[in-house]
Amino acid sequence: MTVYCVHWLWMLALRDRWAEELLLVGQEMTWTVQFFIHKSQQWVSRMQEADVNEMVGHRCYAAHQAWIYLRLSQHAQDSFERTKGVAVLAE
Repeated sequence: MTVYCVHWLWMLALRDRWAEELLLVGQEMTWTVQFFIHKSQQWVSRMQEADVNEMVGHRCYAAHQAWIYLRLSQHAQDSFERTKGVAVLAE
């Protein structure tokens, strides 16, 4: 009987760890998208500053970086939306 109790407790702890991991991964997905949006906004701000100072090269570079981070946020959001339902099905 003792062996079954130990095994049951071990499986309960394993299940709890995976439930916590699932929660954390969901939050990390949100944080990743927010990070990319934040970086895009930073580059837009730099682009506007370069525009005011009439620094055409800097403005173009900042615009390109803002576009890259915006695309990364969109790609991450799309990818995460496709995978969010998969974890729920596996439970």
